[in-house]
Amino acid sequence: MSDETKEILQVPTEAELTASGPVAQSSEEADKMLAEDKTKSKKSKAKHAKGKEATGALHVIGLAACQRHGLKCVWVTDDGQCFDQESNARAHAKNLGGAAPLKVEA
Repeated sequence: MSDETKEILQVPTEAELTASGPVAQSSEEADKMLAEDKTKSKKSKAKHAKGKEATGALHVIGLAACQRHGLKCVWVTDDGQCFDQESNARAHAKNLGGAAPLKVEA
């Protein structure tokens, strides 16, 4: 071990942080922050719904491929291509620049 002295820092507890009280702000600033939070919330909900619709469509495509070809599961890429092997699907998805393929089981 070295002979260096180590400085120990005290981390404030949750109770100490809340005891100091909230930060004072004007009502205008509070209204502005509330409006920004609501806008962000609406945008994130819209993105989530859009992503869910896309995933649902890919899921339907995957189920159809499973039924047509008699497979237990397939991997579907963002462009709707279905693969019976995950490695092939990942390689194709990498070329698309999209997310990982979706696994769909029949």
